[in-house]
Amino acid sequence: MKLPIKLVLCKRGDPEYQEFRNKHYVSNRGCHGQQLHYLIFIGEELKGIISGASAVYSVKARDDFFGITKEGRRAQLNSIVNNVVFRLEDAPKNAATQVLSLWRKQVARDWEFLYGVPVAGFETFVIEGSEDDTGAVCTNKERTGALYLADNWTALGVTAGSTKAHGKGGMESTSTRRQVCQKLILAIKVKGVPLCEEYQSSWKDKERSKLIGERRKALFTKQQVKG
Repeated sequence: MKLPIKLVLCKRGDPEYQEFRNKHYVSNRGCHGQQLHYLIFIGEELKGIISGASAVYSVKARDDFFGITKEGRRAQLNSIVNNVVFRLEDAPKNAATQVLSLWRKQVARDWEFLYGVPVAGFETFVIEGSEDDTGAVCTNKERTGALYLADNWTALGVTAGSTKAHGKGGMESTSTRRQVCQKLILAIKVKGVPLCEEYQSSWKDKERSKLIGERRKALFTKQQVKG
């Protein structure tokens, strides 16, 4: 049965968004890079949150799946959206898969409008259990990515258990590696959409940064959403 699901664009600091985010099994450490956040309504009831953000920089299984190259990586990654958060509470059976399918369509439209890049695919990383405060300890392996598989995502294996962390200067700053939980890697391609091959970052481009700011404002105004 198709449910009356609505995704409402919101800012990451929205109190209702944060209430759900703070209960998510992955610790709330903020969100970096390109990002879009939504409140999930089923009928008139707020049932959860879902977010898309910049893709993880380098994961071999993911790179092979999408055909991401060393030379083209910095541009190509802009057309991959990482489902960084998905929390749903007290929802009807099969709601999660319906939300995920709807989100892929909506975030692809919003992402292209905001950043000027067609979305070629999606990725997510599912922790098989729970993190501690450092993100390095996993217990009670119970999450299998079943709802993503039901939405026709492909399971690509597990991560190595370490990640590259950049400083405040983003990708231009010196990086370090830290231990994290191993995660299940899942991804799905958007049929007929190629990877982005050219992209101008707004990090050091004031004009592009201003343009994205104007587009973000227009996106919120158009959808008449919470600001």
